[in-house]
Amino acid sequence: MVQKFFIFFTINKIKNFKYMKQLILFTTLFSVTFFIKSATYTVINTSNSGSGSLRQAMANCLSNAASAPHSIIFNIPVTDIGYNPQTGVWTIVVIEELPSLNTGYITIDGTSQTINQGNTNPMGPEICINGNSNNVEFCFSIQNASNITIKGFIINEFLYGIQIYGTSSHHNIISGNYLGCNHNGTERMGNYNALEIISGANQNQVGGRNPEDKNLVSGNEYAGIRISDASYNIVINNWVGVDRTGSHELHNYDGITIEGASEGNQIGGDSLCERNVTSGNVAYGIDIFGVGCANNKIQGNFIGTDVTGSYAIPNTYGLLFDDRSHQNLVGGYNPGEGNLISGNTAFGAYCYNNGTNTNYIIGNKIGTDFTGTFAVANETGLHIDGCTYANFVDSNLISGNLANGITLFATYTDYNTIIRNKIGTDITGTLPLGNGIQGILITQGSAHNTIGGSPEHANIIA
Repeated sequence: MVQKFFIFFTINKIKNFKYMKQLILFTTLFSVTFFIKSATYTVINTSNSGSGSLRQAMANCLSNAASAPHSIIFNIPVTDIGYNPQTGVWTIVVIEELPSLNTGYITIDGTSQTINQGNTNPMGPEICINGNSNNVEFCFSIQNASNITIKGFIINEFLYGIQIYGTSSHHNIISGNYLGCNHNGTERMGNYNALEIISGANQNQVGGRNPEDKNLVSGNEYAGIRISDASYNIVINNWVGVDRTGSHELHNYDGITIEGASEGNQIGGDSLCERNVTSGNVAYGIDIFGVGCANNKIQGNFIGTDVTGSYAIPNTYGLLFDDRSHQNLVGGYNPGEGNLISGNTAFGAYCYNNGTNTNYIIGNKIGTDFTGTFAVANETGLHIDGCTYANFVDSNLISGNLANGITLFATYTDYNTIIRNKIGTDITGTLPLGNGIQGILITQGSAHNTIGGSPEHANIIA
């Protein structure tokens, strides 16, 4: 690629003459053209290092990338020792960390192997990068760099598959990868954390709106996607904790975590192409904890079900607010913004711990299928506990759960507002879809809560 930049200079010179005052204006126009060339580096073998390796391509790219956008592509022949004809996958076993990506405008494109050598693995990417049985810390580490794209890889058995670090790490894109599983997305080959966005990284995107942008983030030992002290990142169209088909669990311990001081992150959206599925995880589908976790949006996701929203692939807890997180939004009033939070072994949504407050749970289906006409039960739909206060629960369908629709539990669990919900009915509000015990249970000292309050704000509890 050649880029041209034109710089215009206007020079005004004023000269004072001894015997007469005269203004002389000199205007000079300069046109300066700079030619900047992009470069493409090709990986032609699966060696850990040396000529033609990924490591060498990254080193060459980084040494020159400051001047222009660069790309790393793959064209490894089937005669390479790292090719497995049974799986159709080329595996690069990394013995030590690859170079850190500390310069921006780089694309590392695993999908280029498909273009150059054919679709040898119809069930996933063709290039696998393996962390030598979790002995290597990072596969790709973006360190205070921007506009980097990493796409089309299987990344497994690292401590950290991909890490995006630092306040200057922004507008990076991670798409179309298998993180934590095998070549066809059916067996666990976990990283410890698949993907981390940490320490001030901002405005990065995980996934994308096209089908080929979906990341499969499953089989990892702790977190699928971890956002810690990082803000305004977007996580859309990922499958987290399920297999390649979206019909069986392939668990992480936690699905998506937002921690520490993380503000304004968007998990999902109002359209089908933005929906995350986070199901089958050992602990939480999505958990938000930390006093600095505020103004995050969780919208349009399936949390605890298969990809059709028809049956359970349980997390233990669907969604957690904890440790003084506040002013976060789950769902919304507009079409498509509500989440499906169903099928979880314990609570669908859970607000917990002293100081957690003012979270908004609006327009979700909790305990039903996607249509709102059949039960896909959580144990309890929404559990508010542990001195959390002033949360706002509005216009949800909370039905079909095994125990209670909503529980308000414990002293100082106060000043919560519950209005305009359908509790124990189907989506129409006219047919029964009962919770197993109470619609709403207030117990153990919870006080000063508002249930309805006016005809306009009345709940249907039936």
